[in-house]
Amino acid sequence: MKKKLLLFVLSLSMLPAFAGGYRVALQGARMLGMAHAGTAMFTGAEALFFNPAGSAFLQGNVNAAFGLSVVKSTVKYQNAEYLWTAKTQNPLGTPFYAYLTWKHNDRLSFGFALYTPFGSSLKWEEGWAGAHLVNSIKLTAVYFQPTLTWKMNDYVALSAGFIAAWGSVVYNKDLNRFMRNEEGEKTDITLTAKNISSSGYVLSAAFKPADWVSMGVTYRSKVVFRARKGKAEINDAPAFFTHTADAFRASLPMPAELSTGVAVKPFKQLTLAFDYNYTWWSIYESLDIDFANHFPDNRMPKKWQNTSTYRIGAEYAFSENLDLRVGYYSDQSPIPPTYFSPETPTADSDGYTFGFTYRHGRYAFDFAFLYVKGHERTDSYDYYVEGLSAPRFDGTYVSNALVPSFGLQIQL
Repeated sequence: MKKKLLLFVLSLSMLPAFAGGYRVALQGARMLGMAHAGTAMFTGAEALFFNPAGSAFLQGNVNAAFGLSVVKSTVKYQNAEYLWTAKTQNPLGTPFYAYLTWKHNDRLSFGFALYTPFGSSLKWEEGWAGAHLVNSIKLTAVYFQPTLTWKMNDYVALSAGFIAAWGSVVYNKDLNRFMRNEEGEKTDITLTAKNISSSGYVLSAAFKPADWVSMGVTYRSKVVFRARKGKAEINDAPAFFTHTADAFRASLPMPAELSTGVAVKPFKQLTLAFDYNYTWWSIYESLDIDFANHFPDNRMPKKWQNTSTYRIGAEYAFSENLDLRVGYYSDQSPIPPTYFSPETPTADSDGYTFGFTYRHGRYAFDFAFLYVKGHERTDSYDYYVEGLSAPRFDGTYVSNALVPSFGLQIQL
C-alpha cells in the first residue's frame, strides 16, 4: 500500500530559500540573473529546463551549458513564551546542471539535461526545542531529461521529454521529547533511503511570432519516489525500550508545475521577461511512514495548498560581448496555518537577483547572484502525530539565503 513518507525529507534541504515548499529554482545561471523568468527566453541550452521547445530557436547546431550554484541558507526560530531560540547550521549546498542540444536538421532537435532540483541539507542546533520533529536532513537527487523538439515552422515549436530521477536521503529526529538512555543521551531515530528512482515527463511549446516578442509554456509532471527498502535505526535507546524499527516503506510525491512566460524587446538592447509558475502542492496531504515490524507507524497531516510564483527579469546588451541582468520574484508558501513545522519552515518570500554574461568567441561565462528574504512567520504545527494528543509546536521563523551561481555556455 502506497504511503506518502517524508516528502519533506526529499525536499526540505533547500528550506524556504527557493520556489515554495522544497522546489529548488537553480537550473541556470543565465536565467537566474533574471529571477528564473526563462520560459520565453530562448538564448542558450538552459532552455532545455525552462522550455525545451525553445531550443529549436537557438543559433548553431550544438549548444551546451554547464553550471554550479553555492547555497548558503539560514533559518532562525524563537518562541517568546518559553524563551526558546535556535538557528540552522546548514553546510553549503552545490546544485548543478548540464545541458546539451543538437539540431538534426532544420525541424528536428534533440536535447539532454542533467540537473539537481533537490540536493542540499538542513541541520538544526543540537538539543533544540523542535528536535522531536527534526534534527537534520541530507538529500541527494538527480534528474536526467532527454527531449525531442519539432519546429513546425519559423514561428512555432513543440517538445516532449522523459524524466528519469534518482535520489537518496538521510533524516534524523528525536524519538520524542523526553526519552533518554541511562547515560542521559536523547533517543533518536535515523531514516535512510538510497537508490530511490522514479519517472515523469515534460511538455512544452514555444512561439516566436516576431523578432521583438516570444512566448512559451511548459508543463512538468509530478514525480513519485517510492522507497521500498528504507532503513530505520534507533540510537541511544534506554534498556527498557525493546521496539526496533529496522525497515520502512513509503512513496514520495513531488508536485506538477505549469510555467508560462512572455519576453519582449522594447528596443534592440533591452529584453523584458515575465513568468508565472503554478505548482500543485496539494498533492502533499500527509507525511506517512510505514515500518515493517511492530514499531508504530507515523501519520502526520500536512494539507498543503497550490501556489503561484511571479517572476520579472530584464536583460541589457551593454556591449557586443557583455549582457547585464536583474530580476525579482514573489513566491507563495504552500503551508496553511497550524500546519507549519520545522521540517519545511517555508514562508512567503521575495527573491532579488542580478547577473551578467561575458562572451568570447564560441564561449560565454555566466554569473548570477540571488538573495532570498523570507517573510517573518509566526505559526504552529498542531498535529504532532495524527490521532494522538500532543503539545502543539509553535514559534516565529525568519529565513534568508545567499546564492552565487556560475555557468559556462558553448555554441558550435
